[in-house]
Amino acid sequence: MKKYTYLFLLLFGATFATLLSSCQGEDRRLEYKDTKGVNDWIYGEMKDVYLWYDEIPAESKLNFYANPDTFFYTLLSSKEKKNGNYYSWIEQKEVTTKSIDDSSSYGFEFMSYTDEKNSSVYVRVLYVLPGSPASTAGLKRGDWIIAFDGNKITSTNYTQLFTGSGVKLTLATYTGNSTNPFTEKGTLTLGAAKAVNNDPILVNKVLTSTSGSKIGYLMYTHFATGPNDNANDYTYQNELRQVFASYKSQNVTEFVLDLRYNPGGYISNSQLLSTMLAPSSALGKTFCVIKYNDKMSPSQNIYTFDSDSIKGGANLNLPRLYVLVSKYTASSSELLINGLKPFMNVTLIGTTTEGKNLGSVSIQHEESNWMIQPIIGKLYNSKNESDYGSGFTPDYELDEFSDYSTYKELGDENEMMLSKALALINGASLTKSTRTKSVSTVLNTKQSSLDRKKTNGVWLTPIKK
Repeated sequence: MKKYTYLFLLLFGATFATLLSSCQGEDRRLEYKDTKGVNDWIYGEMKDVYLWYDEIPAESKLNFYANPDTFFYTLLSSKEKKNGNYYSWIEQKEVTTKSIDDSSSYGFEFMSYTDEKNSSVYVRVLYVLPGSPASTAGLKRGDWIIAFDGNKITSTNYTQLFTGSGVKLTLATYTGNSTNPFTEKGTLTLGAAKAVNNDPILVNKVLTSTSGSKIGYLMYTHFATGPNDNANDYTYQNELRQVFASYKSQNVTEFVLDLRYNPGGYISNSQLLSTMLAPSSALGKTFCVIKYNDKMSPSQNIYTFDSDSIKGGANLNLPRLYVLVSKYTASSSELLINGLKPFMNVTLIGTTTEGKNLGSVSIQHEESNWMIQPIIGKLYNSKNESDYGSGFTPDYELDEFSDYSTYKELGDENEMMLSKALALINGASLTKSTRTKSVSTVLNTKQSSLDRKKTNGVWLTPIKK
């Protein structure tokens, strides 16, 4: 534990103490003493591990008596700011890592749209978690929701579709009419939100190509090791190993990995999944390198395609890989793509990915329960490439969010994005980088429930201090 000195407080002596105690007649010296102690800890950690530690303002220019969640952001570099947000973050809580998911939910993810006048908001279901209130009620991928509890959906109240004591949804059919793009088709009532097992393996199946070869399909929604993203719980990793053992037993020789809704997560999961997908010739070689600041020792960390990590799983020894992507594909998903590219042909289908080539780590101050998640390194593949800060551009551009026709279920061979991959596997000659759009342009994408799941950089092993 680091030692802290409070020389600043001593220098101000009784004058500052009087000022603090005069506020509402309360003696707040202990409160400010604790605050400065936390901020001293934050400053010390950031000066040690932060990738851009040399850009942190001088101590004399910092307010060590600000709230820690305010103080932290005064230390950050503009180099990690994207779309108005920083990748590094801070929070105060009991658990050791930031969860990707809410503790309770209705169990469905969606994209919201507005009409051309931006006067109404409509929601479309992207997927439903098994065993959730949404699944029990019969909500399906592709369903349109135009109101809930009798209220129109707005850009502020849409978050009430995440969780609550129950909700009545008004469903509709898309007509494409510019005046009234939807007609009501009934209601659906969801029971109270609850803790839902958000297993990242949403869909896995084996399909057959026209030549008779076996094609593995995996919809993988986030890189979590186990429930609640506990870094010491390997439930989901073990399940992933079992799934790949099954793929191997069924002689899968082609693969479609669906990462269109995957915001990232732990580097260990990305490493494991990549190891099972890679050609066997890549085993033991470099998957990725994370490079730290010049104060860190060692200055970098190398992750390999580790055959020992497979355990009860299987390496499929694939010659190529088809990956379905979107703007929500980020972090550890992009790390997987970048790490595999030097060893196999990776074909991307979808829209440009997010562009997060940085790694962060959880550091928790156990005495105060404050936790910081600073960016501590940049990620490279075996060819020293890390040029996806603006995202990966797909080889075949396809935007499911611009298609208002009925969504096919994920894993259905006729589903828009999967069918494109299957066509390529079956030998079709397709034009690259051609954007498929709906004929109608009445609606525009707005917000998505996936936004709350973003992981600000690849997650490394948490640290306690």
